[in-house]
Amino acid sequence: MIRHFEFFTAERRLVQHSALSNLKDTRLGIEGTHWLRKLLQNSAKEPATAALGGIPIGLKAAIEKELELIKSYGITPVFVFNGLNVIRKDKPFSTEDTRPTKRAQAWEFYEKGWVDSAYSSWAGSGFVNQPDLLYLVFSILKENDIEFIRAPYLAWGQLVYLERHPKGFIHAIYGGSELLMYDVEKVIISLDLEKGAYSWLSKKSILLDLSITDEQFLDVCILAGFDICNTFPPLNTEYSTFTFKSVHDLVKQHRTGFNAVQNYAEHAGVIKSNYVDTYCRTRCAIKYHMVLTDDGKIEPLNVENAPTDIHDVIGYRLPDEIYYYLSKGLMSPQVINTLISGVLIENSPLCNGETIEYRSFLSQLLELRTQAMGLLTQPLHQFYQSRRVVSVYWFEPSNEHHLNHNVVPSVHEILNTWNVLERGLEEEKKAQKTSTIDIAFCLKATATEDQAAKTVMPKNNDKIIESKDEILANVLWKLLELRQFLTSSHTHTVWGSAFKKALTTLKSNTESHHEQLFSALELIRFGYLNGNSLSRSYYTPPNNITTEEKKYILLISRTLSLVPAKFKGVSWSGTLSRELLAFNSFVKALNRSLRNLCEMLTLSMFLNGDCVKDRQDYLDIALSLPFLYDVNTAMGIIVKTYLEQVIILSKDNNDKAAIRPQIPEALKKLDGTFTGCVNVKADLENGLVFWDEVIIAVNSLKISNAISNEVASQFINANNWLSSRRP
Repeated sequence: MIRHFEFFTAERRLVQHSALSNLKDTRLGIEGTHWLRKLLQNSAKEPATAALGGIPIGLKAAIEKELELIKSYGITPVFVFNGLNVIRKDKPFSTEDTRPTKRAQAWEFYEKGWVDSAYSSWAGSGFVNQPDLLYLVFSILKENDIEFIRAPYLAWGQLVYLERHPKGFIHAIYGGSELLMYDVEKVIISLDLEKGAYSWLSKKSILLDLSITDEQFLDVCILAGFDICNTFPPLNTEYSTFTFKSVHDLVKQHRTGFNAVQNYAEHAGVIKSNYVDTYCRTRCAIKYHMVLTDDGKIEPLNVENAPTDIHDVIGYRLPDEIYYYLSKGLMSPQVINTLISGVLIENSPLCNGETIEYRSFLSQLLELRTQAMGLLTQPLHQFYQSRRVVSVYWFEPSNEHHLNHNVVPSVHEILNTWNVLERGLEEEKKAQKTSTIDIAFCLKATATEDQAAKTVMPKNNDKIIESKDEILANVLWKLLELRQFLTSSHTHTVWGSAFKKALTTLKSNTESHHEQLFSALELIRFGYLNGNSLSRSYYTPPNNITTEEKKYILLISRTLSLVPAKFKGVSWSGTLSRELLAFNSFVKALNRSLRNLCEMLTLSMFLNGDCVKDRQDYLDIALSLPFLYDVNTAMGIIVKTYLEQVIILSKDNNDKAAIRPQIPEALKKLDGTFTGCVNVKADLENGLVFWDEVIIAVNSLKISNAISNEVASQFINANNWLSSRRP
């Protein structure tokens, strides 16, 4: 939002209101970021997400209701989401992040029993990173047959292009006030779907009220500050109250924003922030923003007047092919943003990342992240292959950790033996009696030496990979090799054998846990899935729970927290766990890195010409890849609460036989505590099936000496203890 602009327009009564019926039979361009922000502030508001992790529980239901209401007014929505970040020159962590303080304060309130105060603090702690939600949003839009694209960069310029186009792709724009910086007549800034009304701003009315030109208005907005540009430092002092009018007066006084900035060129804040350069870059980025044209080209708005070096302002130019795949949802922007900026910025997680273990884990993830970067840069120009890329962490912002992605042989070359075509896949699908290509399928297809040999094929450019299933299978096999579940000759490693045993030993009708098993085995291998307390422990168990029992509860609840619970789609009801949120940070960092690796494996196939490029199922491919959604801590909290209740209810009787009668009462307490779950007992049973699968894998790894006796013993002892306490 443009700073203070909302207050200004309200004060000057510039906001106009109309009936939604006026928009009947129109194609409404919707700025996805603005729309999603409004949802998260209103109908999908769920502050508990800051304490639970994962995706806001009520988001899916809120989106579906919103779409239904929009359609009921005869409006055809066309969503445009942000793509790549506009490049910024300021140093990472140069401005203070207040979110960790608010989160810590919220937990202090919660632990004192001041639940309302805790939720209030969580609500203001910036608990949702919008890009993490977008694949859920895309899947819902696809299910509802709603048009959407991702812009090359910011959605604002793309929406303006669509509205101004002679073909009239959209007839009106709903989004943030920043859109008024562009050549538009009006912008719808809010929809009241319940009351059938909308609010909008007329650019002409605003200019008349301010008595300034279009160019001066752009300057006022830039100096006021918004998402990609900080407020002009001389206006941001403790001695005067900032107002939009004060910026307006400054520009009027100096006639242009450039004159105003130049007049304060010696101001300490202007020098420190290099604001003269920031102003010029921002102005250029808005006036000549890069958009995806209807013939698939990436061009600036006002192309006839655009400077030739516009990409030096917005970001280094990439092949149009990448922007096109991005627009269709084939991959998310994170790895590409890192390449363009040269910096992977690691912000503090929801738990604030206070433990030594989590900070060490980030260094261990560098290999994974470097592999993803190498897959992206290998088919690109030499400039990108040799580009310096570093990771910077919030807790040591002056230290840079290099991602040495330009290696020989490249990751792409190492994995080039995977080139399995449809014929072999169809035979394997029949043998496995499945139509789904996933991690479980790919492991089972390489179960024996004979089967493994079928998947090794020299690259044949005359037989290009064509179907979605072929692409998915090849990506997943490459992932399994990179993560050392498969060898380069396509046979199982000891980790792959353990994984496959875990997937196939139990005869159960429950859902597949292949993604959760992948994460569990990775976390065991990294050394973080265990019952040990972290360097900063947040778990204080109830009285009469022994140190040994605490370890069992920690291990079991951490393991089960990898599995999602099922909700009624409203909001969270139940207790919270800071300890499990700390573990969830490991899970999220790992799964996000694995997801990025999958996406870059897929993009690599397209950029290297290993598969058919002209197709309609880009989003289907993306939605079929693993590690799509972040999991929350709900299942871990459920099992922790259950085990504590069983112990508490039987604490007066040490006889094992006295434990079983307490189980129904413990389950009853779960039902009363977690009322937002569809079926908490079924969730618990599903989680325990996953636990059994992990135990099978651990036993296999123990036999192969792939893990230490200490780690194996923790799981085995916890399993023995759990056996008499299962529902």
